[in-house]
Amino acid sequence: MANRSVSLRQRLTKLPREARDTLFLLLVVSWVLMPLTATLPLWASALAYGLLLWRATLAFRQQPLPGRWTLAALLVLAVSSTALSYKTIVGADAGVTLITMLLALKTMEMRARRDAMVVFFLGFFALLANFLHSQSLLTALAIAIGLVGLLTALVNAHMPVGQPSLRFAAGLS
Repeated sequence: MANRSVSLRQRLTKLPREARDTLFLLLVVSWVLMPLTATLPLWASALAYGLLLWRATLAFRQQPLPGRWTLAALLVLAVSSTALSYKTIVGADAGVTLITMLLALKTMEMRARRDAMVVFFLGFFALLANFLHSQSLLTALAIAIGLVGLLTALVNAHMPVGQPSLRFAAGLS
């Protein structure tokens, strides 16, 4: 097991910075969406985490992102499934489901820093959406950790070229 983790760590350090930053952001987005999974329909959680896993695989293997037609079909699927689940796309629950779907889908077309900014701010919105369903201390702790993660990813995206440390970016955030 130790050899496996060492080889995974070595593979991660050999990835280009863009791929490493993407993988970190996907990990943070997964964390941000975690408290929402209890309130989302099962299909929405499965689709969101499936998309995040697919994007992580593409980043890790340095493969091209899916085309516009694939993303458009996934968007139609997400919106129509939301409409079928809630009988509307308006309202708090349907809106949170759509924000979750849009966040996961946006990671699938994240090519430039501008796209990453949209992911960051959708992530911040998803963090706040958690409070619509629970205001417990555990939820607040999960949101605080997600906030630090999103701010770290945001600071890291503004760091100069090279291999900035996540620890340094977290300290700045």
